[in-house]
Amino acid sequence: MSQNAAAASGPPAPARSDDEDAGRLIHASNTRIWTILVVLVVFSEVIPVQYAMVGLIIPKIGLAFPSAGANSTWALTIVGVVGAATLPLCGKASDLWGKKRLMLILAVLLFIGTLLCAITSNWALFLVGRGLMATSFCMSAIAYGIVRDLIPRKLIPVVMGVIATGFGASAIVAPLVGGALTDHYSWRSIFWFLLIYVAVTTPALAIVIPESPFRVRQKLDWLGSVLIGVGLAGVLVYVSEGSSWGWGSTDQLLYLIGGLVLLGIFVVWENSIKNPLMELSLLRQPSVAIVMGISVFATLALALPQLLIPYMFETPTPNSLRSQILAGVAAKGHVSPNLVKLAATFRGDINYAGGFSVFQVATHVTLVLSVVAMIVGPIGGLLARRYGARLPLILSGLAMLIAFELWTPWHGAWKDQLLIGVFWGIGTACFYAGGPNVLIDAIPAARQGISAAMYAAFGSLGSALAVALPTAILAAHPYQLVIQESATKQIVTDIPQVYTNNGFSEAYLLVGVSSGLIILILALVLRAGRTPARGGLLDSSPLDEAMVAEVDANEATVIGVPANQATLTPAPTNGASAPEASGPTPTQPIPVQDGPPTQEAAPTET
Repeated sequence: MSQNAAAASGPPAPARSDDEDAGRLIHASNTRIWTILVVLVVFSEVIPVQYAMVGLIIPKIGLAFPSAGANSTWALTIVGVVGAATLPLCGKASDLWGKKRLMLILAVLLFIGTLLCAITSNWALFLVGRGLMATSFCMSAIAYGIVRDLIPRKLIPVVMGVIATGFGASAIVAPLVGGALTDHYSWRSIFWFLLIYVAVTTPALAIVIPESPFRVRQKLDWLGSVLIGVGLAGVLVYVSEGSSWGWGSTDQLLYLIGGLVLLGIFVVWENSIKNPLMELSLLRQPSVAIVMGISVFATLALALPQLLIPYMFETPTPNSLRSQILAGVAAKGHVSPNLVKLAATFRGDINYAGGFSVFQVATHVTLVLSVVAMIVGPIGGLLARRYGARLPLILSGLAMLIAFELWTPWHGAWKDQLLIGVFWGIGTACFYAGGPNVLIDAIPAARQGISAAMYAAFGSLGSALAVALPTAILAAHPYQLVIQESATKQIVTDIPQVYTNNGFSEAYLLVGVSSGLIILILALVLRAGRTPARGGLLDSSPLDEAMVAEVDANEATVIGVPANQATLTPAPTNGASAPEASGPTPTQPIPVQDGPPTQEAAPTET
């Protein structure tokens, strides 16, 4: 499309909403491009930062809201559920109405939700605030679309790696700042910090980042958005709460069954309407389906150590924990602790327990892991640009596999976690650099927002599994107190929230190793991403057979037709009808770049 415009004589035509390159900053200075990138990354950091920070204060939130009881974990669960439910709607809306506009709308919702959480003393209102904050999850998907629309193509593969660097920075900021705030102030200081963060970065986004003129001319499928959103929410509630409510309980199964039914209706609906939320033929394409699968297991692998490492090292040291338990038993029975000690033994190995604070876990382990991810992120982007985005994904699976294989037997000392975690940091960065680059080169620009949102939605499933699966495994390995009441009678009590070393070994093996292996296998069989990443510049030959023109019933508006099938002209301004374009019919599948391109010359970028 940009080629035809460049070749045309006369004054340049005004930017068209159907021209993917209309807003690309081809002639902008490096200073401006990197300023835009820094602002975008810093703004988007609020997503992982707010999730990680609030995760630190869940016990304190439970104490502040006695009515919540055991449901205090919903302060995190609702974020995953609402975030996944709103991802498809927000992603599609960014394609239709503008990516910067959607980012600013989501920033306002995030500000309102954060303020509500900071001031309310009502548990229901607090959850409403957390739900509003959850809508910000789509910002990461929209950020990828902004990069695709604005950044020169040759820089896009590396920029994706730089975004991975930003996510690594969030893993540093969250525990350090969060730990310092909670140590010196109340848990509400977390939300006041986030409120100030949003208030400062949102104006910067509005001023520095231009809006892309690229739009998709299509009506929003509201019914499809509701069906997939509520369906995903039902499935995620089942996965997230199954271990605590019971996987086979009737109430829990209703969430799963109801969610699956709604998702089934969504499939039928999308196949029957003219302007679907997302063409399901996209998800059936091997390159897209495989990358979505990688998103599930890679996100699971990323989240697993973030759950297990704090769990292990924030557990009080074995001697301290045993003394606390015996003192509690003695106080309850109104007997001397020394008498209880004579009759009590403990069952299970907890030599991993370090007694660390949140701040100490950050400085001893997670800080270095995050720094590794920050360094490797741009390198992964360079590898994608030179060799193809499939290579970083292969390296991600291999690094994750090595990390979890080593963590399975060696995880009891923080130095072991640190040294082995270097592989995990490499795997994290390579995943963030590889996956988005494959999608950008496989998906037409008109579907960037919704495809990136679905990519994140699949990742939300991985995040939920990263909590549900290890929790079920750990529950089978409780640390136990054994009281010898008589020569023939023992009283065995499970110590709440404390698990044996074998439980963590099984979690690393069954969840971590299997995830790394699946990532590696999927990356190896992936046909896409085997040639240098092109920043979304789809090759002409595959598009000749696959590309589709979306033609509105009332006006022939071409969204994407190869240059050899139609010539685009600026939309008429005098009310005349636009010339009709020849090309594939609207019923053909939306194109994806599946596999290596042919040897024909790629279009020249202008």
